[in-house]
Amino acid sequence: MQTLLAALTLAALALAAWHHLAWPLLLSRIARRPATVPAPLPQAALPPITLVMPAYNEAAFIARKLRNLAALDYPRDRLLVILACDGCTDGTATIAEATLREPGCAGLRAEVRDLRPNRGKLGVLNEAIGALPPGIVALSDISAMLPPDALRRAAAHFTDPRLGAVGGTYVLERAGSAGEAKYWQYQVAVKRGEAALGAPLGLHGAFWAFRREAWSPLPPDTINDDFLWPAHMVEQGWRIAYDETIRTREAEVADPGLDARRRRRIAAGNAQQLWRARGLLHPRHGGIALAFASGKALRVAMPFLLLLAVLGTLALAPISKFFLFLAICEAIGLGLALLGALLGPRAPKPLAILYYLVTGHLASAIGVARYLLFRPRTPWRRAEHAATA
Repeated sequence: MQTLLAALTLAALALAAWHHLAWPLLLSRIARRPATVPAPLPQAALPPITLVMPAYNEAAFIARKLRNLAALDYPRDRLLVILACDGCTDGTATIAEATLREPGCAGLRAEVRDLRPNRGKLGVLNEAIGALPPGIVALSDISAMLPPDALRRAAAHFTDPRLGAVGGTYVLERAGSAGEAKYWQYQVAVKRGEAALGAPLGLHGAFWAFRREAWSPLPPDTINDDFLWPAHMVEQGWRIAYDETIRTREAEVADPGLDARRRRRIAAGNAQQLWRARGLLHPRHGGIALAFASGKALRVAMPFLLLLAVLGTLALAPISKFFLFLAICEAIGLGLALLGALLGPRAPKPLAILYYLVTGHLASAIGVARYLLFRPRTPWRRAEHAATA
């Protein structure tokens, strides 16, 4: 029995070391390969693009977003914006219509759809995208501000007939914590490495574009649509590109409560997508399969593997100096994370990052367990913003 427990504990520790240390190091080395960015298209060759934005209670950001879109360097006659307000109760649609009448937004072709009742993000997207003809479609979060050349850079990628989708990178205007800032830097590095292996696993929902021909509806209970849509495209043989020259800025500042809820939701989505995109684990996908197993799949299992590792080392510590040493190291790590929590904004950056990592795994455990046990199907919600339009 002790031998089995020791083997399971060591396996859990080995997987944790691979996921947190070895795999990111390998990805960082792979990501050093220079990425190819297509040359900008001449004005006459730019394709029509339909930008679809679902919104639920986005009064804090909708005016700023529309002004941002009006400032894009893209021919007005080749850009259509569809703003689908999904049962908003804060006047999002009214603010949007007033903003579109401003001189700075003159000429921006936009449809404001005030949908009733609330039907959920996937219901809105399936309906809006499903009614579009073949061509280029883009999605963008309301709180995400696009650089002026975002659409031009995205459009250049579609000269490749094998390309299904392209996404840009993601930066925070102001991080809620040092841990959050480090986390998003890590996510960008992961996307860069995944792209070098074959395809990024999911694209930042802040902004990405795709061929309508490569798209198919998702079930309305889908959580991480910005992962599953690109994943299904990969399974169908389409190529996915990641373009770091498209730098989308996130204007929303997440407080600890909002960040925790977001991480629980992402964790539930990770559990869901592990099953729905399981075809990516097939060896025929090569580096993509390795990335999916090492990153996404292990992320779902990691909180429970870490719990097994801690309980195993505690059980074996009285009879093994090696496991006693591991138990002491784990206790020190948890203690430092707790110290980071107690110090709050005054915590040194390493402690803040360690605390963010520990609370991230806790949020992930809650999110995965909640999804597996209850399969929530509630309509989408959003937290109150501190920012103003």
